[in-house]
Amino acid sequence: MKIEVIDPNNTKQAESYCSWLNDETMVKNWFLQRDDKDFEVKFTVEDFRESFSKPDKIAFILKDNETYFGYGSFFINHPVSKFKEGKVCWPSIAIGLDSYRGKGLSKLICEEIVRLAKEHQCTHIEAAIFEFNQPMKGLLLANGFKYFAKEENKTFVDGKWWDSEHYILEI
Repeated sequence: MKIEVIDPNNTKQAESYCSWLNDETMVKNWFLQRDDKDFEVKFTVEDFRESFSKPDKIAFILKDNETYFGYGSFFINHPVSKFKEGKVCWPSIAIGLDSYRGKGLSKLICEEIVRLAKEHQCTHIEAAIFEFNQPMKGLLLANGFKYFAKEENKTFVDGKWWDSEHYILEI
């Protein structure tokens, strides 16, 4: 298992990341949906290059042998953050390949996010998840995050509206 800094010009990283967006679990957990129609994500290698070229985005990707399978990234003091005190890390994490889920690898990504947030002198990490994402909720609570806010009716999945729950960790 290896952690690499994301290189916006690395085509293999880009293609792997883009392929994850064909996974229903990824789409459901990552993207706001507004109706029950088939939701399609169109994210290209060029989109990857643009997204990961932003100087204020800290990002890494996980690799097992030659297979990229997960990633983590964050912004500092992102405008959608609800916690406004100090320097707040706003993370995004994912295990992009189903065959790697349920093996404790999200914990590895969280540990790397915490390490990098400290390195960037953040005071807090705020994570927002959709309320149906029980595995991530369990991971956050097990790692000391505390629930502190919600946004009602944030996404429409499987025929119903779901809230976005916000969790905070002081570091």
